[in-house]
Amino acid sequence: MDRAQWQAFARQFPQLSHRQRLASGDLLRTSAPQVAAVTLIEQTAQAQLHCPACLSTHFHRHGHAHGLQRYRCVPCRKTFNALSGTPLAHLHHKERWLAYADCLLNSFSVRKAASQVSIHRNT
Repeated sequence: MDRAQWQAFARQFPQLSHRQRLASGDLLRTSAPQVAAVTLIEQTAQAQLHCPACLSTHFHRHGHAHGLQRYRCVPCRKTFNALSGTPLAHLHHKERWLAYADCLLNSFSVRKAASQVSIHRNT
């Protein structure tokens, strides 16, 4: 996108509704952080990856789901990902985990950290 196109694009932002502005912000925030969070998760889990059902280390890659690599266990034929069997397995908003963890490491309260990364405090 050249400079003139960018300026024309940016001039349209004041015309967006509040909901459209929030959606635009979410779109901008989620593109790179999700890739970073997923890469970090998969690199960390790669060393001790095993089937959570039978504990076998004999598996092969089996597609992607929700941004994570899926694996299929050869002995029991169940599928899993790097988060299966961990406390992070069913959490949503992967793209915001690193920012949320950073807030908590900076001694923010749970409520303040949640509002900082635009999630509900119970999430």
